[in-house]
Amino acid sequence: MEIQKKLDRFFEEIQKEDFLQMRGLGNEVPYFIFDYEPEHELIVRKSVRYFAERIHLDIKVLNLFEMVIGLFEDIGLDGLKQFEEEQGTEELFDALRPTLEEEQLVDKIAEEAEDAQIIFITGIGSVFKLIRAHELLNQLHAKVTNIPIVIFYPGKYTGQGLSLFNRFESNGYYRAFSI
Repeated sequence: MEIQKKLDRFFEEIQKEDFLQMRGLGNEVPYFIFDYEPEHELIVRKSVRYFAERIHLDIKVLNLFEMVIGLFEDIGLDGLKQFEEEQGTEELFDALRPTLEEEQLVDKIAEEAEDAQIIFITGIGSVFKLIRAHELLNQLHAKVTNIPIVIFYPGKYTGQGLSLFNRFESNGYYRAFSI
């Protein structure tokens, strides 16, 4: 299976000293995008968890969906669900966006990065109506530049732009490396 070969090569690559020391990046930020066909989401999820637990590195796996829910712990899932049922999905998203735009999510990622060698960010497809990968990376640039960050992206990254689920084009993002 092609996706499994790509994952195996990826996990081999990130264990190399050059990757961990961020050699060869010039003065660019150490951001990477592992893109894959959306139908491989479950394989990628399982592999990320499997390898993150077995590689002898301090890898933080951050699921954006879980982090967003965590930002609204005081309301809880039941509260968010009730709000959506009463007000509608778009109104829920409108209510959530200001908190996300205030960089609370980015601050949380930066906090997690303090004691990690690598950050894996998953779940971008689960929060695509709220968070765009290019916006997240742009915000992270001001907070985390000293460790590699890998976004697992269900879609295509051309080095010029992102296409979530191979359907939704985003504004261009040119500062991440394809891995």
